[in-house]
Amino acid sequence: MQKIPFPKYLHWLLILVLFSLNACTPQWLFQPKELGYTGPETVMVEPYEHILQPSDKIILSVWGHDELGVGSAFSVFSSTLEQGKYISIDARGEITLPLIGEVKISELSAREADLYLTSLFSKYLKDPIVYLRILSLEVTIIGEINTPANYQLDKEPFSLIELVGEAGGFTDYADRSKIRILRTHPDGSLEELYFDLTDRDILFVKDLSLRSRDVIYVPERRAKAFEQTVSGKIVPIVGAIGSVALIMSIVNSINGG
Repeated sequence: MQKIPFPKYLHWLLILVLFSLNACTPQWLFQPKELGYTGPETVMVEPYEHILQPSDKIILSVWGHDELGVGSAFSVFSSTLEQGKYISIDARGEITLPLIGEVKISELSAREADLYLTSLFSKYLKDPIVYLRILSLEVTIIGEINTPANYQLDKEPFSLIELVGEAGGFTDYADRSKIRILRTHPDGSLEELYFDLTDRDILFVKDLSLRSRDVIYVPERRAKAFEQTVSGKIVPIVGAIGSVALIMSIVNSINGG
């Protein structure tokens, strides 16, 4: 009996499909350089501290004197924005507190405001412990990320890598080499920053800490539309081709027998 030949075009189609799938390989974070590469010298960056400004929402606690604070920072159930237990810095950069009255705290970091308020409360209390926490530090991440949303920064510094983790990581189509951050400075000016998270050197030479009101955009790779077409249409063909090849192999084996 005559053997059923395996069509040559199927060989080329299989090669084309395999080549296409190889082109869809996702990018990885922090790719190593060539063998023997030692990397750049680490750039020392001063830790970022948010500078208080009008409209910032804060909680203020004085240890052992709940009546002197706003919100609660020392209890197990610390105050949040959702609970509404906070005070906003007014347009003059001031807040009003029991005992000490109106106090200007804008243009100070939270740490500096702590020290300043401690000195003021010391006029009325013995060795007061004052803690100020900013509740309104928030960034936005959009684009090819699994959970795009607004995220509250619950500590300083808070890095871009930590935010990606909070947001559930990148989608399969994210271009990790072209992360973009739109940053609004206190004077209203805008700055656009770019980060390549596939380059391991970025951990040594870039400041990855985020600022309140940063907008992070994760773009899609150019091949997204093609990859979706491959996944939705071409990939199922691979199974069909494999089945045809298996059937032909079995038939030829029987004929050969």
